[in-house]
Amino acid sequence: MTNPERHGVRAVVVTWNPDVARLIEAVRALVSQTDGVIIIDNGSANLGEVVEQFSSSETVKVVGLGENRGIGAALNAGVALALGSGPAWIMTMDQDTLVAEGSVAGILTDFASLEESLQRRCGILALRPHPQPASIWLTRYAESLMVIGDIGPFIERRGVITSGNLVPAELVQQVHFNESMFIDQVDFDFCYSLRERGHVVLQQKSITMDHILGERYDDVERIHPYENAQRMYYIIRNSTYLVLRRRLGVRFYFVQAVVFSGAFVSINGVGSVGHCIAVLVRGIFDGTAGRMGRREYRLLQRGRK
Repeated sequence: MTNPERHGVRAVVVTWNPDVARLIEAVRALVSQTDGVIIIDNGSANLGEVVEQFSSSETVKVVGLGENRGIGAALNAGVALALGSGPAWIMTMDQDTLVAEGSVAGILTDFASLEESLQRRCGILALRPHPQPASIWLTRYAESLMVIGDIGPFIERRGVITSGNLVPAELVQQVHFNESMFIDQVDFDFCYSLRERGHVVLQQKSITMDHILGERYDDVERIHPYENAQRMYYIIRNSTYLVLRRRLGVRFYFVQAVVFSGAFVSINGVGSVGHCIAVLVRGIFDGTAGRMGRREYRLLQRGRK
């Protein structure tokens, strides 16, 4: 597990209507650093184009699920396929994340420098993305709530995003991604499950990847990530579900609600306040009642996409 070479790492990339040009760039970066890439597609309208781009590759496999089954289901399907080749690590990735050259070897080299007892407790090795727009103090505060402390070249965290994570193969055979959440907060739930078992979540201090969080709009006073009504619903619903089960901090929960609802109103205008409140209430109600899975409500289709 301490070999700093690329051997033993298989990447799983989840796609849904991807920007094919960026996906190609992202996959090429992974191919040069891993033993292979499995693309799991969640019912994309442009799946044919994705298949065509990688049809001649011996190291990239594209698998279509036929419908959007959510992040957790896609990750579990991809992990099951990746485990077949007997890797030491599974690397989970989003479709739009670009990893820098040498990132995988670099993080494994840093991992090898840790004490063996800490290596055995490792649940996740996470690459660190470029900082997201943080024009308000609440965004920075939310980030600080996830930090536990420093461990050599790593930061121990309560949770990290799914993209850019190396997880020991034996752990993903025991701990699966939560499919009932459909999208959003699957990453925090997975991190909690690992930490509950006594493992640590380690993020590299050096920045080695570019990850796009939400949509970026700069046509308002402040530049910040934005999520539409549908994504905001899943964030609030799933966060409510986790908070009630003590799997997510209350302070982080409220900060998320303020940041994303504030961005929603900023982008859609003051007239969207009622719509925003309706989405929040729906999410809180469903999360409290445990109404999980994919949900289709008309109120989630309104507003800026």
